[in-house]
Amino acid sequence: MNLPTILIGLLILAIFVAIIVQQVRKKKRGEGGCSGCAGSDFYQPKQ
Repeated sequence: MNLPTILIGLLILAIFVAIIVQQVRKKKRGEGGCSGCAGSDFYQPKQ
């Protein structure tokens, strides 16, 4: 493998990890899921 291929692969991996971390943080804050979709009451009933 040459250097540009490795750098592009690392860039894509960094973007993927950043998206996953962002989604985990949102889920911990309670912002994840389908809170605004049409079926949110069906899937996540209010307690």
